[in-house]
This record gives sequence, structure tokens and C-alpha cells, in this order.
Amino acid sequence: MYKNDNELAIFRKQIEQTNKQGEFLLKAFDEITTIKNDMIAMRDETRETNSQTNNMLLEIKDEHNEFKEELEEFKNTVTLSGPQADRLHKFATTKGHQLTKEFFGEEVSQELYMKKFGHLIMGVYTAIKKRFEVSKYTLVKRVQAEQAIAFVENLTLDDLPQNYMRLTDSQIDTATRHGDYGILERLA
Repeated sequence: MYKNDNELAIFRKQIEQTNKQGEFLLKAFDEITTIKNDMIAMRDETRETNSQTNNMLLEIKDEHNEFKEELEEFKNTVTLSGPQADRLHKFATTKGHQLTKEFFGEEVSQELYMKKFGHLIMGVYTAIKKRFEVSKYTLVKRVQAEQAIAFVENLTLDDLPQNYMRLTDSQIDTATRHGDYGILERLA
């Protein structure tokens, strides 16, 4: 079969070379298997991390929603700021003058005008307190400031309780002293 030892030596070398290549391929196979297993482990860790991150995001979203609800509740408890209360007071005062002029419909003495204005402005504040369910107009909720102003702007004499639609005894005395007889005949 083999003619000489030289051919046997070559054949042996080929077998050794084939064995080395086989060993190299086995090592490469083992390395590939290790890399594959590492990648599978990394994939699983990534999935777990993603799952934990998603859970954390859901928790953060829930906490954010709770915070928003608490903030809304808080906003609904904060009363008018100083400037807002001043602004509402200004609108109420303006409405009080408008209603006083409308109530009389003619010129009256300054004293009678001011007494009736004081009476009607109390009616305006009473209407605000009743509408916004507060004990003082300054306790209207901050988020309702513009609603309160719009409410005051739209008030009419008919919106006030009936006791504001008459002359009080003090107003009658003042009208008598100042000669506002036309008012007395019409309203007393």
C-alpha cells in the first residue's frame, strides 16, 4: 500500500493535521456554544430588566396620576389670593353701585344712596356666599375666581333676597330728612 516510510510519515502528518483541525473546530464549537449561552443569558436578563423597567414605569405613572389627583384636590381647597379677592371686591363694589342706581332709578341724597348701597352690597356678598357655599367672599376657591366675578357681573336686583328690595327703617328716616319724597311714595 505505501511504498515507503516517507509516504507513511506524510500520511501520519495529514492525520495529525486533521486532528489539530478537529481540536481547533471543537474549541471553536465550545466557544460558539459558550457565546450562545452567554447571549441567551443576556437576552433573559434584558427581558427581566425590561419587565422590571415596565413595572417601574407603571408604578411611576400610577404615582404621577395620584399626585395629579392630589394636586387637583389641593387646588380646589386654596382660597382666593389677595389680588384675586381685591378684584372680586372691586367687581362687587361696582355691581353694588349699579344695583343702587337701578334700585332708585332717580337722584337721591348722598346719605340715602350710601345707606342703600351698603345694604345692597351686603346682598351681593350674601349672593356670592350662598352661590359658592362659603362664609366669607374671600373664602371662594382660587379656581373659582373667574366664575365668581362672572357671577357678580350677571347679578340683578331680582337675584338678591327680597329683604334687599325694600327700604329699611333707617333708609326711610334718611329719605324723610333729605326730602326724598318721590322715593318714599314709590318704595315705602
